[in-house]
Amino acid sequence: MRARLALTICILGLLLTASWAQTNGTDLIVTLKDNQSIERIHRNYGTRTLKKVPGSPIYLIHADDSDDGRLLRKLRRDLGVDDVEKNIRITLQSSNAQPILGQNMDMLLDGRDLTTFFGTYVIKAYANQQALAVVRANAVRSISTGAGTRVAYIDTGVDTRHPALRPWLEPGVDLVLGRSVSELSGLSQNMDLLLDQNMDMLLDNRFMFLLNQNMDSLLDDGSRARFPSAFGHGTLVAGLIHIIAPEARIVPIKAFDAYGYTTLFTIIDAVYRAIGQDADVLNMSFSTTQQSDILEKAVAKARANGIVVVASVGNEGREPRNVYPASFPGVYGVAATDFDDHIASFSNRGKSVSISAPGSAVVSTAPGGRYAAAWGTSFSAPIVSGAMALVASMRAHGQSDSSVVIITADNIDNLNPGLERKLGKGRLNVLRALKVGR
Repeated sequence: MRARLALTICILGLLLTASWAQTNGTDLIVTLKDNQSIERIHRNYGTRTLKKVPGSPIYLIHADDSDDGRLLRKLRRDLGVDDVEKNIRITLQSSNAQPILGQNMDMLLDGRDLTTFFGTYVIKAYANQQALAVVRANAVRSISTGAGTRVAYIDTGVDTRHPALRPWLEPGVDLVLGRSVSELSGLSQNMDLLLDQNMDMLLDNRFMFLLNQNMDSLLDDGSRARFPSAFGHGTLVAGLIHIIAPEARIVPIKAFDAYGYTTLFTIIDAVYRAIGQDADVLNMSFSTTQQSDILEKAVAKARANGIVVVASVGNEGREPRNVYPASFPGVYGVAATDFDDHIASFSNRGKSVSISAPGSAVVSTAPGGRYAAAWGTSFSAPIVSGAMALVASMRAHGQSDSSVVIITADNIDNLNPGLERKLGKGRLNVLRALKVGR
């Protein structure tokens, strides 16, 4: 008989950091001005095109010259170039903050107790979790369910076979391998089999992710297969969008691989793909301290196309000067709180925060049809994104007054002495937002 899983674990949201190591030449992101030719750039500077953002004048180019500073200076002086930046490598790294586990955490995800949720069977711990009561989301089903909206999110993909998510998933876009948005795409056959072999029993399990550990923690068959470090992040984000806005269409944009690697160009491309996917809301559960004018302009274009942009503010437990994309104009940055409206110890705070939402022990979907409890601002952001979809559902595309979600938040400054005006407008209140937004 197969042993059942009963693990007490958690996963923190992820923080982007730049890796500056460059080899074999230089990769640059170039935005051309109107009526300019990339062929001219190549002739003048000895470069070549690697990729292009569809429907835009943005190119990823490569030069064999490893002196990126000299080439950057030349291109910045070129009258046909609007912007040029290094295409830095970006990695996902988990925070070192340690969550506090309660004595009853092993009962949080009792998978034996199922319920129906908008046409599917899910565990009650997911459908009736405490985070929903805190933000008053369960009280709004008769007002809005997110029907008719599309919520895109840039992440590691999704478990396309997850029973709770499958009816609501759009095909999305894979910018990693160009194959599938599935988080299982690219895994070894052995890892895929480990996830697939117990599909008939998965809803009868209890587990959470281990802090700073990988998906091998989910399996106790002795195989000790090493799952990639960022595997599961995208499925967790998708599940939290769904639990708040259960009838919204979910559009995964896979920009990070299972190990948490991507590039600045890929993120910029992903924002433009969200525009092309006719999204109403764009969730970005990542952050970086690296400012990018080209990314900022991409986000501004998304907003100009009627897309509400939501981003996490990071998990270093401090007050950074700026984190992006949360610090870009018009982007709603989200901090994490616990169920008592206290700021989570790992959550960043400060001027990048527009609003706060539960991000400690929230329950969501995980690869292999499983469920997990998660910690991190990465998981507060999709709760706010779901709320934005609920408001957008009541209006035509591009006409949603997303600010209503922010201004109706419950002020929690009195519960967080010393952090006054550093937690945005307060903790999300979905019921009040919909009542005011009607």
